[in-house]
Amino acid sequence: MQYQDRLDYIRHLFAPETPQLKAVRESTTDKNDQISIHPEEGKLLQLLIRLAGVRTVVEIGTLSGYSTLWMADALPDDGHIYTFEKDTTRAARAATNLRHPKITLITGDALETLHSLHPKSPFDMIFIDADKLHYLHYLDWAEKHIRKGGLIVGDNTLLFDAVWREALPDRIRQTALQAMREFNRRLADPDKYTSILLPTTEGMTIARKEF
Repeated sequence: MQYQDRLDYIRHLFAPETPQLKAVRESTTDKNDQISIHPEEGKLLQLLIRLAGVRTVVEIGTLSGYSTLWMADALPDDGHIYTFEKDTTRAARAATNLRHPKITLITGDALETLHSLHPKSPFDMIFIDADKLHYLHYLDWAEKHIRKGGLIVGDNTLLFDAVWREALPDRIRQTALQAMREFNRRLADPDKYTSILLPTTEGMTIARKEF
């Protein structure tokens, strides 16, 4: 078989999409609603779930449910994902994709609705892939509601390569840049986390809570 590039090789060999995943990705075509998780990143999330013995996941930012489905397929029979989507149009689309016994979709601003999960905490994994300006608020919540040894994972944490540049790219706001740099700085604290920022297509920060 001929491959287009190394990612094509990796995706075919290690992270083939199920028909459902492929349909969700191909149906999300709006330029403002592009899925930022790639198959190899979805498989990475699955690997993390199984390595860490994750049973409960909170996902902040559902979009079409693509990453949600990757994670749900890795959970044990008694596992569950609570996924939050603020945009009602996206949530309605996701609802058609997430008819799955391990998934609960919650519509509304996560800053206002996360409190509904407090009785179910602490959680094993919290995956943040939502509006970048509020990453620090989501991290504040995650630190309080993740168990010791649990995982906090943030996507898009290179912020289109803005986090390490001196000059601000045109498409990035200074407030978003400051928030993402602080998000990464906090998760890089070795007194609180064992962590790494992986140079995936858009950057993924993975941290194990140690306190």
